[in-house]
Amino acid sequence: RLELGSGGLSVAKVAILIGGPDWPTSVLCGIMRLSLFQIMLGTLPVLFLILPTCLTGALLYMASLDNEHGNPEFPWADTASTLVFSATAMVQLGALLVATYYIERTADTRADEVGAIEDDKEVKEADEKDELMRKCYETVTQWNVIPLWPKVALILSHVSITTSCYMVQFGTCFVEHDLTDSIDENLGGSVANLFLPLGWVVIALFIASMILLGIFSSWGTRQAKKLVESGNAEPLDPQGDL
Repeated sequence: RLELGSGGLSVAKVAILIGGPDWPTSVLCGIMRLSLFQIMLGTLPVLFLILPTCLTGALLYMASLDNEHGNPEFPWADTASTLVFSATAMVQLGALLVATYYIERTADTRADEVGAIEDDKEVKEADEKDELMRKCYETVTQWNVIPLWPKVALILSHVSITTSCYMVQFGTCFVEHDLTDSIDENLGGSVANLFLPLGWVVIALFIASMILLGIFSSWGTRQAKKLVESGNAEPLDPQGDL
């Protein structure tokens, strides 16, 4: 907050904008109502992170292309993609390290200012509500207090997703298809042809597992809300919701 909220475009501010986690950093800038123009301008150097990544993908694609004789169309692309990928990794890591350095430096050199920052009241209240809800959810979903049908739903969900995973590992579920393959040539023009009969079973089991888990989670959330509203330390009787 101290660095992002400072006026102008310092090295520390730009480093955090391009090297820090993008979504949390952007959201924090919006919450602090910082100048959109300054934030957009300070984020422009992110191009130096994006360009090597795009170049790596392009070279990997070029390396996969063969000519009519079956030889690589761009024999140099494989080596170039490896070198550019290494450079990309160093650039990404370097940006993160620079951002971390300035954050740690500010935390050390401006510790009094950091300590003087008050917690946002609304955020603090929301965190406390979330924590209470989480604890209540854990209370009402203890195995010894869960009624029969949520137990069955949870067990079936677990069995479905486990079976699905083992089928993918040890069964023939999908047609072999690479990123650079043509859907028209390899799959007859339809993505659905990617799935063999066992593949459809795997997808069905996965969907069934998600649905059953969603049912269990929805039940647990309702029970947790009741416990929060009651203000009791003990879990509610789950059978009462049947």
